[in-house]
Amino acid sequence: MIDVEKLFVTERAESGNHLLLSDISRGPLLLVSVRSPEEASAALRGGADILDVKEPRRGSLGMADSEVIAAIARQLADSNHEQTHRATPVPLSVALGEVHNWRDVRSASPLPESVTFAKLGMSRLAPHNNWSDEWLRVRHLFEVDRTARLNWVAVAYADADAATSPPIDDVLTAAIDTNCSGLLIDTFTKTGLTLTDCCDLTSLAVLAERCHSAGLFLALAGRLTSESLLALSRIPADVLAIRSAACEAATREGRVTESAVANFRMAMRTPVAG
Repeated sequence: MIDVEKLFVTERAESGNHLLLSDISRGPLLLVSVRSPEEASAALRGGADILDVKEPRRGSLGMADSEVIAAIARQLADSNHEQTHRATPVPLSVALGEVHNWRDVRSASPLPESVTFAKLGMSRLAPHNNWSDEWLRVRHLFEVDRTARLNWVAVAYADADAATSPPIDDVLTAAIDTNCSGLLIDTFTKTGLTLTDCCDLTSLAVLAERCHSAGLFLALAGRLTSESLLALSRIPADVLAIRSAACEAATREGRVTESAVANFRMAMRTPVAG
């Protein structure tokens, strides 16, 4: 869906929302989640289009320490400056944990101004009728005194029952209503359950159409593998997000390697039945 050569964010005049524009003929972008500057370098060398910072030991959307986020942001800025062959800079995304992690918090350390995308998990929020208000409150913690706009990516867990999170359709509705830039569908449980174990392809295609009609991009995650790419190629997703597939031995708490990222990137171009 996204033109890899011309990735950019543009403003939708009426709503002020920022959109990641795409070209369906070029295929989806590859997002790689990293936990250190060393992993960030490996991901970039392997061909990542978007860098995402998270700490996998802290859960599906575990937030890395502020010092780690800042170090990766500095390194990516240097890389973007050096890589003059790229048409556009590689954007930086950050995972900020779960909304419930911030329930009693009234302030947050500022994120680097170079952060483009931010996301929060919705686990444990399903029982609360005002979950979207709490989500907005936490989002505001990271927007105070910020110069550069944060483009929020709403996160819907495919295994919503396990996560006790709101249904995907409700999260997407809230994303549209609160001017998010995109929707990420991920898995909360990281013990072997995959995205396609939880969502059928027809449902994902419908969600993609709804996202695009509303001007949002769609990102897919959840233990994606090269073997799952053939099925997912039928879904007009804009971003495929990986962690375990980018690591040694395909374990999310392993180390991201250039070769693993490059192999997944190659498989994205020519998906085959595994």
